[in-house]
Amino acid sequence: MLRRARRDAPGALVLAVTLTLLLPAATVAARGASALPGVGELRRAAELRRAAGGAGSGVGGAAGDGQDDGRLTARAAALKARRGAYSDDAVADLVPHLPGWGAVDDFDLFAGYVTVDDDAGRALFYILAEAVPEPAAAAGAGQGALGGEAKPLVLWLNGGPGCSSIGGGFMTELGPFYPQPGGRNLEANPHAWNAFASVLFVESPAFVGFSYSNTTADAIVGDERTAADSRIFLLRFLERFPHLRAAPFYIAAAPFPPAVRCCQGFLVGNPWTDTGIDNLGAVDYWWGHALISDPTAQGIRSNCNFSRIGPLDPHPAHPDAETRDELCDDFCNKAFDELGQINIYEVYADLCVEPPSLRNQVAALGWALAGGDASAPGAKQQRPLALAAAAAASAGASRRSQQKPRLSSSSASPQQSGAPMSYKAARMSYSGDGADVGYDPCVDDEAETYLNLPEVQRALHANQTVKLPWRWTDCTRNIVYSREDLLSSILPTYQRLLQANLRMLVYSGDVDGIVPVVGTRRWVASLRLKEKASWRPWMLNDQVGGYAVEYGSGLTFSTVRGAGHMVPYVQPARAAHMARAFLEGRQL
Repeated sequence: MLRRARRDAPGALVLAVTLTLLLPAATVAARGASALPGVGELRRAAELRRAAGGAGSGVGGAAGDGQDDGRLTARAAALKARRGAYSDDAVADLVPHLPGWGAVDDFDLFAGYVTVDDDAGRALFYILAEAVPEPAAAAGAGQGALGGEAKPLVLWLNGGPGCSSIGGGFMTELGPFYPQPGGRNLEANPHAWNAFASVLFVESPAFVGFSYSNTTADAIVGDERTAADSRIFLLRFLERFPHLRAAPFYIAAAPFPPAVRCCQGFLVGNPWTDTGIDNLGAVDYWWGHALISDPTAQGIRSNCNFSRIGPLDPHPAHPDAETRDELCDDFCNKAFDELGQINIYEVYADLCVEPPSLRNQVAALGWALAGGDASAPGAKQQRPLALAAAAAASAGASRRSQQKPRLSSSSASPQQSGAPMSYKAARMSYSGDGADVGYDPCVDDEAETYLNLPEVQRALHANQTVKLPWRWTDCTRNIVYSREDLLSSILPTYQRLLQANLRMLVYSGDVDGIVPVVGTRRWVASLRLKEKASWRPWMLNDQVGGYAVEYGSGLTFSTVRGAGHMVPYVQPARAAHMARAFLEGRQL
């Protein structure tokens, strides 16, 4: 049922990062006190690292073969000549060439590590796709008013928690490239967000993707440390790229601390926010879209308390259910059976067919992330931990060994015998709605294959000096994330942020079945905000792209029509239009 375990922007984590960035170094973070170093302390630490011969990168890496070394030298010299604001560490992170693509000429691409805890040896991996310069700037006339420094800097965080912003955001959603079938070559994303912003993708927390720690205890983590690490990362990142300090800053998510002059706002997509509201919203969405029966939906509504458990949790079977909790278990099991093997992240799209054994691995991953036991008596092994943790649970198990064709002969377009099969060969969008073609539910496989190629890791300066004891996967099995953080409501945090004069965009793909629009609309309504501009359709290419409502507090809620959980991948043109309008301060 579950294609991939990811939330586009993790609601709880995004807001925790937001609060941590807004508050001074020694004040309260999103969920408790956290003494964080100030800018001066970070600078001194960086100076000590450089004096010791390090680049402040945690893990370094060679550029590749001799040809790549020459290309890097030429591009680095041109970079320094064109814009002296880059630090030597930034120039060392330049990626002038990508395997399966060639020279990266239209914009500057950087990748590397930033150490966030020197004592623990904890480092986060990042990729920065700088904004494509305006034609005048590209010709050497300087960036000017519309150049890279003037365009926003957007930090993109994928959710889970435990899923990669490189495999998600960069490779399969809003980055400049998509992997091609087979996973060895890249194609251009015509709706990449770095057309209008510099986009920073960070794998967080440690042990996600290429990020790592030399301290095994760091695998037990929650929102507070993740947010604190994000703050330190950003401060050190801006030391490496000081010209970006002046750029308007958003987290597909939130603003900088007072030490930095950027405090604009954040974007969150299909965000998990309140356990009770979002879980019940999922059940109501399934019923409203004819995915479960009337008796099952009513039985769940009448018997389940979703503040601590979700409808997709492993529920024990009860032959003679009597209590409400037992009846809830049975009705949730019935709902799971009635849903069948659908793509819960995009309810009208087909699945990337998985081996039957994968569902058991998925359940085990979900329980491991939340510190539970997937082998608990009576638990249905194929079910992920909860809607709250489903995004953390389902995509860690690799499908790369799958050999069977991904399309039936009736739906596949003609291909040369032996050519890689992909859902890019078929139209997966709704007829006549102006949606983007080529939705590929197996794109995660292709991204995983690509990011595990040794030549790709060399080009990205990933996994070179410290050899990681794991393959890169989209979502990790290597962390245990706080269950309390997963289940706690973020509505009080929204109430605090509404007082901070931030611009906020909450958006939902309207065919997402894992964190559906129904629950999101309910918790937005619970904030009791005064409308500034009432509910209305917004248009793209003479078609309704979605619906939006604006509130006087600075919050905009928008749907994206025909999009599932991974909005920028399923509806890239609509997602880019929405994001660009928000970042530029225009009404949808």
